[in-house]
Amino acid sequence: MNNPYHVLACLTGHPDASSLAEDLTRWHDRMVNHVRRYGASPSANCCDDDDDCPREEATQLWAAARRVFGEQAAQLRFLSAQATGGAS
Repeated sequence: MNNPYHVLACLTGHPDASSLAEDLTRWHDRMVNHVRRYGASPSANCCDDDDDCPREEATQLWAAARRVFGEQAAQLRFLSAQATGGAS
C-alpha cells in the first residue's frame, strides 16, 4: 500500500513536502494507536499529558498540509477529521 502522505509529497514537489510527509506518517501511527486505546471521539481525559496527545498535533499538521499540499490536502480525511474535532 502506498503511503498517502508520501504520494502527495511526490505530486506537489514543494520543498517541505518530504519532511512533512515523514512528520505526518509518524503522527498517523501515533494517532491510530491513540484511537485504538481511547476511541475515535475526543474526550477531556484521553491522555495524561495534553502536550503528548496526537490530537493536539493534528491542528498544526493540518495547517501545514494545506499550505504544502494545497487543494490535494483535502484527500487527507483522517488528518482533517482529527484537526477539526470530527471522527473519521
